[in-house]
Amino acid sequence: MCSSPRRRVQVEGAIAGQVDLRTIRPLDYSDRRIVANVRGTYSDLAADIEDADPYGYIASFSYIDQFMDGKLGVAIGYSGRRQAVATARTNVFRYTNSFADLNGDGTGNDEIPFGYEALVRGGDDIRDGGLATVQYEPTDNISINADIFYSKVSYDETQRGFRLEDLPFGNTFSNATVQNGGVTGLTATKAADFGLQLRNVNELFEFTDELWAGGVNGEYRGDRWTLKGDVAYSTTERDQRFITVRTEVHDIVGGVPVERQSGVTGTFNTTPGSAADYAFNVDLTNPAINLVSEFQIPENGGGAPLINDELVSGNVDFEHELDGFFTAVQVGARVTDRSKDYTQRTQFGFVDPAARRPIPANLLNAPVRFPGDFSNVPSTLSFDILGVIDAFFGDINPTTSDFDRRSSWVVDEKTTAGYANVDFDTALFGRALTGNLGVRVIKTETTSSSTRVDQGAQTGGAVVLTPVSFTNEFTDTLPTLNLNWQIAEGQQIRLAASKGISRPPLDDLNAGFGVFVFGAPQAFGGNPELEPFRANQFDLTYERYFGPDTAFTISGFYKDLETYIVPQITEIIVDVNGTPTAGTFRQPVNGTGGYIQGFEVLYQQAFTFLPAPFDGLGVYANYSYTDSDISVAENDNAIGNIPLPGLSEHVGNLSFYYYKNGFEARIAGRYRSEFATELGDTDRILFNEAETVVDFQTSYTFPDNSSLSGVELLFQANNLTDEPFETYYGDTARQGRYETFGRRFFLGATYRFGG
Repeated sequence: MCSSPRRRVQVEGAIAGQVDLRTIRPLDYSDRRIVANVRGTYSDLAADIEDADPYGYIASFSYIDQFMDGKLGVAIGYSGRRQAVATARTNVFRYTNSFADLNGDGTGNDEIPFGYEALVRGGDDIRDGGLATVQYEPTDNISINADIFYSKVSYDETQRGFRLEDLPFGNTFSNATVQNGGVTGLTATKAADFGLQLRNVNELFEFTDELWAGGVNGEYRGDRWTLKGDVAYSTTERDQRFITVRTEVHDIVGGVPVERQSGVTGTFNTTPGSAADYAFNVDLTNPAINLVSEFQIPENGGGAPLINDELVSGNVDFEHELDGFFTAVQVGARVTDRSKDYTQRTQFGFVDPAARRPIPANLLNAPVRFPGDFSNVPSTLSFDILGVIDAFFGDINPTTSDFDRRSSWVVDEKTTAGYANVDFDTALFGRALTGNLGVRVIKTETTSSSTRVDQGAQTGGAVVLTPVSFTNEFTDTLPTLNLNWQIAEGQQIRLAASKGISRPPLDDLNAGFGVFVFGAPQAFGGNPELEPFRANQFDLTYERYFGPDTAFTISGFYKDLETYIVPQITEIIVDVNGTPTAGTFRQPVNGTGGYIQGFEVLYQQAFTFLPAPFDGLGVYANYSYTDSDISVAENDNAIGNIPLPGLSEHVGNLSFYYYKNGFEARIAGRYRSEFATELGDTDRILFNEAETVVDFQTSYTFPDNSSLSGVELLFQANNLTDEPFETYYGDTARQGRYETFGRRFFLGATYRFGG
């Protein structure tokens, strides 16, 4: 929320870390202050993508002033940006058993991808936000603050390329390359009407997101005590839709289009660290044979949901200063009431095969040509997506179908917390020892309502809808202890021990699920009975400060996880014609037990001891190592258990900088080792490959005695090495996605006046 008093007890809801955002307080400044900033942006990859404008902007403005002899302060601000959406990718879909020896090495049951795709993305990401704050201090002991924040995001993205599916079925294979039992290269020829499906795809993803947030807080400072109160409200509305228009390869027989049932050939080869290579025996840019067959707003692409999220919160805090060992005591309470609803909508349209026709010339764009690293990807057909829908299908009007009801839900979450904390100040072996000891008790109540959808053998093929609603309630007691021991001049040891929680995302609490019995029962849904991550946490840090710009710290941490949340396949029992039948249910679940432990080292050095001009040089470096004994059963890729999703073993940052006489330059690199994702973009668990991202920034601030005093010039370059995003299926040879985002460049100026 926007509103925040000057001192705040940390709110529960995070384990690894927490960000405390606070709005500006205009009376913290003694004079009027005006800051204006504008930057032009350029994306080098967007220059090669049809639907992307490589040029954009970032702009901001803030005004802070004081009135009534410094008793009333006002701040207003605006921030906006427009930047290109621009990426290119190849993507290999999940692996499945081919039940064949595809490379003839005598080992059968080689695993083969379900298909593959190549897409370029282009479009606009436009964001605007505004903030207004009023602060009133009529006396030295009364402070009242009110603020309001508005944000709007408009996102408009196209995806154009091709998609090949049903690779394992109805095809003949040749030139197979198999590594560790998985096919990494293959030529497939369609031999039956249910064989590979090769399509041009032109897709549109749009959403608008509007957020209003506001709050009022007050503070009364007595002689040795302070009373604070805060109320806040926020609401977010999102309107989203994902549209895909597909073409199929056709022949014209006697003037009538006929979908090609055999003879289409596709070849793919993947190599870790580079985009996949693709080739086909048909021209995907020829509108005479690539005829529009259907358009969809499908759930598995995101659909067209309407999303509303509303939160009301309030808290009160009391603090009293003490004498002696204990220096202060704080007590308080906080309540929240949050409600989020998600209404899924979909739409489908088909063209009868005999009525299919070429796309009119006035709706065609230039063919998609894949940039840079994707030179071995064939060009594909591109067209006016909304124009084709209007010409071939009519109006866009998504609705909530029976199947969408399992993905439509309402979740209410209420929390009530009470807390107490004492600060203390003493000495240990003649050195200052300060800290605090506290406890927080938090009660969480959730209600989730949705629909169970059944179809298949257990219903005679009919779709049966059953409303479902679940409630869950849990109470957590969260003690905390923090110690800070000044062991010597410029040296201290910090110790922290606490219990923390991190609640599940409301989307995971969806009570809806679908049960489908076409063979073995399968079910998909959320889990309204999820409980949070819970961890007992211990941190020990040694800090050494050699000067204002030089420091060395080393810290160790240990988190004993009582519970955590992972995606999993569990068992479900379905009544099929009177017979209880076991099936699979894919949903998030709570795991129990295990630890996360590690250490972090940080070093920062300003080389002020060097002779000029080298005395402006400096370095900043940190490295963290994380280890865990938690593993998660992985049922999709036959690779056994996997590490806790999202956990990288190695993370590091290294930057070199130069700062002198208003000139600053910095080059920085950040590294993260591979980690398991929660769910891949093909509904299968994937691993993110390790990545290293390098950025550069330089600026110059004119001196106070200059006619350009208050002006700062800036140049920035992000992702200098064009680091790709890459995923794989357990074995690094089984590449999933390879995607590049290009480099982004920023050039601009900031003007500061007063304050």
